Amino acid sequence: MKYRDLIKLSFRTLRTNKMRSALTMLGIIIGVGSVILMMSLGNGAQNLIVGQVASMGSNNIYIEPGSPAGSISQQTIDQLGKVSLKAKDALAIAKDPNVEKVSVMIYGNGIASYLGEDKKITFMGVDSASMEISDLSIMSGRGINDDDVNGMTKVIVLGHKLAGDLFGEDDPIGKNVRVKKLNLKVVGVLEEKGGQIFQTFDDYAYIPVTTTQKLLMGVDYINAILVKAKSEEVIDQVVENARIVLREQHNIYNPEGDLTKDDFKVMSQVDMANMLTQITGALTAFLSSIAAIALVVGGIGIMNIMLVSVTERTREIGLRKAVGARNKDIMNQFLLEAITLTLLGGIIGFLGGTLLSFGASIALTSALKSTWGFTIPIGAVILSLGVATAIGLIFGIYPARKASKLNPIEALRHE
Repeated sequence: MKYRDLIKLSFRTLRTNKMRSALTMLGIIIGVGSVILMMSLGNGAQNLIVGQVASMGSNNIYIEPGSPAGSISQQTIDQLGKVSLKAKDALAIAKDPNVEKVSVMIYGNGIASYLGEDKKITFMGVDSASMEISDLSIMSGRGINDDDVNGMTKVIVLGHKLAGDLFGEDDPIGKNVRVKKLNLKVVGVLEEKGGQIFQTFDDYAYIPVTTTQKLLMGVDYINAILVKAKSEEVIDQVVENARIVLREQHNIYNPEGDLTKDDFKVMSQVDMANMLTQITGALTAFLSSIAAIALVVGGIGIMNIMLVSVTERTREIGLRKAVGARNKDIMNQFLLEAITLTLLGGIIGFLGGTLLSFGASIALTSALKSTWGFTIPIGAVILSLGVATAIGLIFGIYPARKASKLNPIEALRHE
């Protein structure tokens, strides 16, 4: 029997039992759609991270307290008696000829108040170089300058969204905002920047680092040092030099360069992007593998339905054998029906997963306030449809063989 005739017969049989065929394909549709959705979201997350790192400057290096072997908060470091980061550490790193700029940063949480309007905020203690390294632009007013840091002035620069939340349509420049019982004069508002690596600069408030240390928090340490290398080619050298300098500053004897002995972490933007990409990749693979279980469940469902179909069509099989159909023809017919079911389910699942991925990208772009690109990896399409077809083949073999082995005389006697 020609394959063209077998294909026509398979579609005719599936159309005869539309509801059964639809329910049989449901597991495959859900499985393929879920795999497409998970892989699309994972690919979108990786592209977002890479794009944001590029926009923030791939020459940047981030230094914070804590051993690279595990995250240690500043409070824990102080409790353990370890040396935390201080402004003098930044000055020592700045002597590296491969370093273009160095800035310091300290951050905390508090309530910002203006005319009875209260908003919980994250405030950042920064210096004049912090905004330049972080690529933050002023929309109105000015930024934090060296005079503010040296004079410990009570001024504040507001993120774009924070300014709108506190002042609405009013011009905030020159007005006073109260943060932790400290009145701060608004001297600038930032341009809207949107989300960057899952943080929103538009919600932050920026205060001179010395004012933040002494008047708001009462500490002498800093939470981070930002370093901008002169070029991408010297990043690795700057990272290594920074580690050597900080070990000298903190009296850490570590000639073998064992990172677990350090009380600080040095990471470039590229390192951070690679780490986040690995995390999202592993999470995508994990979620996709869970979604793929639905494909296996769908395959078992197809096998069960095909076994029922063999039982229901026993007389048909006997009649076809009686008029000359070979075992191979019977087996190919049932096998082709199983593959057709899974392939149709795979195509519908692909279309459904694509639509869901597109909707999810729109929703995530709105929620994160950052462009979440809609992508469907070619590998996901090939994998999902290939697996769907393979499942139809694997789970269709047993029912097909069972049908082909029926004795034609006994099949014709079947009631």
